[in-house]
Amino acid sequence: MSRVFDKMIQREIDAANDHLPKETVALCDVIRTKPPHYVTRGGEVSVFRAEEIEMLSKEVPVELQCEVRLPIVVLRRTDLGPGIFTVAGCRAELFLVQRVIVGHVDLGWDKLNHWKPVDTIYRRNVQTLRRRLPSTTCLGFTLGPEAD
Repeated sequence: MSRVFDKMIQREIDAANDHLPKETVALCDVIRTKPPHYVTRGGEVSVFRAEEIEMLSKEVPVELQCEVRLPIVVLRRTDLGPGIFTVAGCRAELFLVQRVIVGHVDLGWDKLNHWKPVDTIYRRNVQTLRRRLPSTTCLGFTLGPEAD
């Protein structure tokens, strides 16, 4: 592709991702913030639903609440094929998504360090995730690593 076309596509993707967080916020900080929120790349304030924060604060052990950052960003990865997404986050966030939301992990949080991280999820799992956590997750779009 030409450099001009590549830049046009990149600008469109950047514009489509304006709703993504400028910075993610640690769950331990979100719990103390009233109203719980984050700022998007486009400068808007997006508020988390209180019931989602309450559910996450009960699910994630206190000692890991500062590791889990919100919103959880799920990226549509065109380079991996149709219907494949990746969770952009740390081990604790990946575990949270796979264990609680998707249901693919039957380990307790005390086994987190022994768990092999899985960052890919499929469209049907993303739909489940977004139904359960609509305000504390967000979808982004990327062409993948070779787009750099």
